[in-house]
Amino acid sequence: MEQTELSKMHAVAVHSEQAEEFATSYSDMNASAYSTCFTYSRKRLDEWLERFLPARGDGMRILDVGCGTGHHMARLKARGFIVAGVDGSDEMLRHARANNPGAQIEKSDVENIPFDAGQFDFVLCVEVLRYLPDFSKCVGEMARVLKPGGTCLATAAPLLNSNGYWLINRAASVIRISNLVQLKQYFTTSGRLRRTFASAGFDRPEIHGVYIGGINWAEHVAPRLLPRILKAWEPCDRAMADLPVFREFANMFVVRGQRESAGR
Repeated sequence: MEQTELSKMHAVAVHSEQAEEFATSYSDMNASAYSTCFTYSRKRLDEWLERFLPARGDGMRILDVGCGTGHHMARLKARGFIVAGVDGSDEMLRHARANNPGAQIEKSDVENIPFDAGQFDFVLCVEVLRYLPDFSKCVGEMARVLKPGGTCLATAAPLLNSNGYWLINRAASVIRISNLVQLKQYFTTSGRLRRTFASAGFDRPEIHGVYIGGINWAEHVAPRLLPRILKAWEPCDRAMADLPVFREFANMFVVRGQRESAGR
């Protein structure tokens, strides 16, 4: 079996085991987005998504590729979007369906999306590409299901992220390190992302830095102080993370790609 298939299977298995943890973490955001690095990272990502998505869905269709517990779907459904989702984990899908009754949610490989071409106004893909050794096929599938002129919003893991996570993940994937999950992840650069999205038919894809800084180290060293640290750091983070000089060192990229219109 090829590396991509093994990587996907392992990622699905691990995330199935973590489904309850993800559901709890998203619930924790309602109490405090500063309680963990996970909730903080999603807060920062949500600010970027708000920039790129209309305030009201007005019946526009959006597909969440790797929808997980359906957190983003539920938020968008409440704003008037017609939501759909795909994920490979039965446990994640159980949460997604409970959170989005009536929505079309399918068990699916993210590289073989079970929808016809040109069905969606938007595609969302949060923390999926980092588990694919070669994410070009997934990007191509997202382009395929978008309408001409439709928008894809996807996250990816920066190779040079300021937490040093590339090195930590490589070590943790072969030896047991504390409580780190042994799941190999794949890191990239803004240049590679831009080329891959452009090759898939996206017009002038934008790459942005979502958040930056060694905040994961702060969580390990001083967990009780973390909310105070994150609140103090956030203004600097917001000002710095997407500056060209710092973007490659961000801890998360968000890609905004608009599918080329027909006739271009």
